[in-house]
Amino acid sequence: MKFRYQTRGGKDEERMKRWICSILCLSMVAGLASIEVKASTETDTIEGEIEIMSVQVPVTETAAVETSKTEVPLPSLPVFIGNYTVKDENAFQTAFNVADKTWTITGYVGNKSATTIYIPEKINGIKVTAVADKVFEGCPYLKNVVFMADMEIQGNSLFFQGQQGNGVSHAAARPEIWGKANGKAAAFAMGAGLVFHPLDGSAQISSKKDAGLTKATINWSAVNGAGSYNVYRKSGKGQYTLRGISAGLSFTDTGLKAGTTYKYKVTPVFAASDGETIEGYASKEVSVAMVPAKLKGVNAKGVRGGVQVRWKRNKNVSGYQVYMKVHVKGFKTKFNRVKTIKKNKITGYRYKMAVRGMKYSFKVRSFKKIKGKKIFGPYVTVSAKAK
Repeated sequence: MKFRYQTRGGKDEERMKRWICSILCLSMVAGLASIEVKASTETDTIEGEIEIMSVQVPVTETAAVETSKTEVPLPSLPVFIGNYTVKDENAFQTAFNVADKTWTITGYVGNKSATTIYIPEKINGIKVTAVADKVFEGCPYLKNVVFMADMEIQGNSLFFQGQQGNGVSHAAARPEIWGKANGKAAAFAMGAGLVFHPLDGSAQISSKKDAGLTKATINWSAVNGAGSYNVYRKSGKGQYTLRGISAGLSFTDTGLKAGTTYKYKVTPVFAASDGETIEGYASKEVSVAMVPAKLKGVNAKGVRGGVQVRWKRNKNVSGYQVYMKVHVKGFKTKFNRVKTIKKNKITGYRYKMAVRGMKYSFKVRSFKKIKGKKIFGPYVTVSAKAK
């Protein structure tokens, strides 16, 4: 605001100053935020002029700011999808140990909702010897961890440690541990207060093929605690696939191809406390060649003017083949076929043109004719000197 006043004497000028001061005091009492005073006084012998410009006085107010408390949100957890088993070796990250050329598992990249995880004996054909700490910290629903070989477990925080916040609590994972009896996994479970189950495999396994060369029976020894057994099969350079499940100690595989060799192994199956099934260690591998059996009782002896070869009859074959070679000092000789016998009743062969004192070797095998094709059994080799 602006006031202009002309003065004619000293008293009037003094009254004006007092009036201005009164206005300023009233403004401050009224709570004006600020007043800035600029006074300019010009005195002349004839007239005086006073100009009052905007006057500001800073007033400080104290404001109370209330800070609200914000809780940190929980990290998102994977969706629970029920019992879920992971056996894939590609579900793991690894570090190569140059000293012993083995793997240490350093991470898990499989399904985080898994309830059962198998830790393989090998990854890409290389042995696994250790599992690093915190590998499964992102798996809150783990109920079973199966160690398929005896390996070191590093650290004490291998599993999900639980979460709390926003009024929600997620308990730490406490899976049951499966592994080699009295091994490193057993020691780890004991130290962590976890339940441990010893795994095992059948100590004995055998095979028997039928005479028709179309089926084979696999037998194995019992494993304590196993409720059933899985039977796996492969042929040639293929991969093992599940062929059947048996509640007993034998399994008959049918529809086999004559002339083919099959390989089998058996794993025991256990029941976990949560209802899931856990496979134990595999038995040794057993092979079954779908060919006639090896001839029994094969022998050779020198007779007057030659060598006589004999063997026991196999009623399930179509006939026999006989190969012979003569041993000549200083020369390398080969076997040549000297006889094909087309009746299984004939169980011998006599070579009549032998040189007295000369050594002769014979290879004998049986064969079975199936759909016009001869399926041969293994050779049996014998030797004798001619008389």
